[in-house]
Amino acid sequence: MPTVIIKKEFPDTKEADFSRKRDNFFEKAPQYVEAGILPREETEALIQALTEDKARMDKKNEDKKIAHDSSVVFHEEHPAVVTQLRAYKHMSDSNPMVTPEIRQELELYKEEKIETTNGKKPDLKGREVGGQAQVTYTKKPMHGILLYARINGSEFDFETIVKDSKFTDTRPHKNPKEIEIREYYAYYIFDGKKVGKQSEIVRIVLPPIE
Repeated sequence: MPTVIIKKEFPDTKEADFSRKRDNFFEKAPQYVEAGILPREETEALIQALTEDKARMDKKNEDKKIAHDSSVVFHEEHPAVVTQLRAYKHMSDSNPMVTPEIRQELELYKEEKIETTNGKKPDLKGREVGGQAQVTYTKKPMHGILLYARINGSEFDFETIVKDSKFTDTRPHKNPKEIEIREYYAYYIFDGKKVGKQSEIVRIVLPPIE
């Protein structure tokens, strides 16, 4: 059986392998210095450099572990603080002594973001799920989309209002034995009216089902 010899880079850049070789050098090199085989000055300089490098590596790994542990603790504890802050806001809303000016100063209020609908267009995303085409989009703060579709490059002759953030096209295949291409685009709906700009066209390929 033919064999292939792969030469590894020296020193090995993987931390675990580098550390193993470093520690091995720490342990065994001094005896060869004492025996006059390895040069003392260069070997001691290398051991010093490796020692300082080990300290930096250990510090890096410890900081990484602390950062990971701190992140875990934060994500575990933070939701309770959010709940407490919401409860405090609710309490301040019921307190007649807390004026709107005080709430404004302490930022104990829900911010309102005013946007026009003129430039907004749905961010359609499409995929095949269980042999059917599925279209999703970001709904809020709009009320839905007016969705148009076509099959295999024909006219966009399908139209429907979608009030959820997901639409599954359950129409049967034109030919169950062939691949089918379905394309979609949409406009947002707000207060029952079509608004904004046309979305990009998304293309979904459906495999044969027979």
